[in-house]
Amino acid sequence: MRIKKYEAQDMKEAIKMIKKDFGADAIILHSRTINKGGLFGFFGKEMVEVMAGVDINIMEQEEQKNEPFIPKITPLSARVKEKDPGTRTVESIFTPKVVEKSEESMPITSSLEKKVSFLSKEMEDIKDTLNIIMKKVANSPHPMISPKLILYYKTLEHLGIAEDTIINILQEVETNFKGQELENSNKIFTYIKQKITSMLGTVYPLDLESENSKKIVALVGPTGVGKTTTIAKMAANFSLIQKKNVALITIDTFRIAAIEQLRNYANIIGIPLEVVFNLEDFSKVLRKFKSADLILIDTAGRSPKNNEQILELKKFLKNSFIDTHLVVSATAKPKDIYNTIRKYEVLGGNKIIITKLDETESCGIIVDMVSKYNKELTYFTNGQNVPDDFEVAYPEKVANIIFSDIISYSGE
Repeated sequence: MRIKKYEAQDMKEAIKMIKKDFGADAIILHSRTINKGGLFGFFGKEMVEVMAGVDINIMEQEEQKNEPFIPKITPLSARVKEKDPGTRTVESIFTPKVVEKSEESMPITSSLEKKVSFLSKEMEDIKDTLNIIMKKVANSPHPMISPKLILYYKTLEHLGIAEDTIINILQEVETNFKGQELENSNKIFTYIKQKITSMLGTVYPLDLESENSKKIVALVGPTGVGKTTTIAKMAANFSLIQKKNVALITIDTFRIAAIEQLRNYANIIGIPLEVVFNLEDFSKVLRKFKSADLILIDTAGRSPKNNEQILELKKFLKNSFIDTHLVVSATAKPKDIYNTIRKYEVLGGNKIIITKLDETESCGIIVDMVSKYNKELTYFTNGQNVPDDFEVAYPEKVANIIFSDIISYSGE
């Protein structure tokens, strides 16, 4: 089969060229509209490209190979249907249906260009919408918070308060403050501080004044949070300041240095100390100190990741009359603090002592400890001095500590 490609101004001209080369029995194999010239194929002159050919009888050609070559054109059962004066369809057993379009018909390239133009406009609209959204997000600390509250959001975030807690507080601010009131930072910070204070709940410190108010208190928690120093501060506070009969027990037999440190504190304060190695000794020592107003128990630091060690500690503290306080450092990561609270819940009790408040500017974690885990903050430490730097965690006092450097972040 002989095949040739033609380019013409229109299909009518192309067919004339095909007939001239191959005769009336030529077959159109393929046709399309193209652009010639222009920039990167665009804005050029619209033309038609046609591929046509004829079938040649090769056997007959062999018989006549000594004669001058004359192409033999064999009909290929082509059918021609007249649909309208401007459209002519050629069907062939070798090719799909090809339509010669009239001038009124829309070229394929033109249709594609319109679709591309439409999609480009759609993309531009989407881009504009995204830009608007990005600007709003950039000017707002959170999608649920008005940009007018960005100052308060960033301040509370700096203080270490969790995002969901901040959002809840600021949504209340939006509800209670309107218009020009949102620009009164003093008034809004006062409202936020009062809200934080209420979230810290009610504190019930150890009561040794009422009749039959003897207490046994155990301090538990991870290593390095300051349990031994804190128990020494408690002992000094109740013994030297409140004049109570205090005794110390330590079951932290893993660290000799901790035992010696607590013994030195006991000697300075003038109170008895017993070291316990097993459950049997523990019961005997508790009976020995039955006349004490307050028995303080120091325990070994247990990693929140070691469930077995925590359960071993539970054997000593299983009695309901032992008041367990979890000691947590304010300098720890929020994730680690939350994990510690969850792991130590197996020991019972809902009381927390927070240490090292003087070593961090972001102690807002206290708010989330109390509100999210239904805990009661009983005491806090804010220094190394014994018996000083140990105080009852009254909500107003804790809120003052949390907001102690609020002025530098509020812009006042």
